[in-house]
Amino acid sequence: MKCYLYLVFTLLTLSSCGSENTKVDTFQSKTHYDLALELAKYSLYENALEEFDLAIKFDPGNIIAYRKKGVVLFGLKQYDEAENLFAKTISLDPENVQAYINLGMVKYITGDKDGAIKLWQKSIDMKSDDNDSKALNNIANVYKEEKNYDKAIRQYRLASNKDPMNPMYINNLADTLRLNGQLDEALRVLNDSLKLDSSGMGTYFNLGMVYKDLKENTKALDFFKKSIQVNAPLTEAYYQTALIHLKLKNREEALKFINKALEYSPNNLNYQESRDTILNS
Repeated sequence: MKCYLYLVFTLLTLSSCGSENTKVDTFQSKTHYDLALELAKYSLYENALEEFDLAIKFDPGNIIAYRKKGVVLFGLKQYDEAENLFAKTISLDPENVQAYINLGMVKYITGDKDGAIKLWQKSIDMKSDDNDSKALNNIANVYKEEKNYDKAIRQYRLASNKDPMNPMYINNLADTLRLNGQLDEALRVLNDSLKLDSSGMGTYFNLGMVYKDLKENTKALDFFKKSIQVNAPLTEAYYQTALIHLKLKNREEALKFINKALEYSPNNLNYQESRDTILNS
């Protein structure tokens, strides 16, 4: 595949050399755009950006090329350039729902949460037949961060209703219910989530958190163990397991699990402090 990409990239580079007054060529534009997507998949971001530029050069009306280039720049933390490209996309296509969501992410990551919510809400209001679940989930995440759990719960429910097969939305809802003290409802939602996704990557962990809050330590430990079996690098599961063993005065078990958490995340201050606490217990 890499050899194929190199050959195509070389041929396209040669074909792009020439007059600055390039005529609109939608075929060339799409070819460069498709290659840009492939390069991005292989984390060849600089090459991908060059291909997006060529796609735009051959067809300045290639709306999706502006937005996808913005997505790559966003991933590279070049937020100003990404913002300009999302705004450009909206100027060319004022009803481009995904561009509003992307622009909202720029606002959010740069600290303008109110601006982000406004853009996400605009994307929701724009089309009645569109799947608004991403925007709804994003808005809920902001409310959750602000500990406005009632509003977050409403938004997560709306997101889940829009995309009922998405376990992430269900797990987000359940975790917020738990934080809001609605433990029985959180259990019900999580059990429903397991019916959708029996692998339970996030669900087992959230069940462990609910049972930990219910002080049912045996069940909590069992679900944290299952979450680790499904996703071994889930450091928070090791950490929560260590806290339970510390509470139960199982010092050696607590130390084993906190060391495992630190193995995956050695710079985590909470884990380091917990290890010191366990060693001094």
